Amino acid sequence: MNEFFNDLEPYIRKLERIIGLSFKVFIITSIVVVSLGIYVANLLYGNHSLEVLNNLKKEKKTLEVEIESLKEENAKLHKKYLEWTDAEK
Repeated sequence: MNEFFNDLEPYIRKLERIIGLSFKVFIITSIVVVSLGIYVANLLYGNHSLEVLNNLKKEKKTLEVEIESLKEENAKLHKKYLEWTDAEK
């Protein structure tokens, strides 16, 4: 196992010179960037995503419109009911 790391050491040093960072910093930075990418993708497309939020907002607007139309219909029916009860007297 030690021979494996000894064989990789020149390549790691060359990579460090090319990227200007130590190998550990490069790996840690790469892991952080990939993790943040996965997190943002989950926010945009996951179960609790922006798309779901927008769909819920649309559904809320639709339900509010339906509530208003039902209130109007209820008012008309209540008016008819009151007219009917007055006519019976």
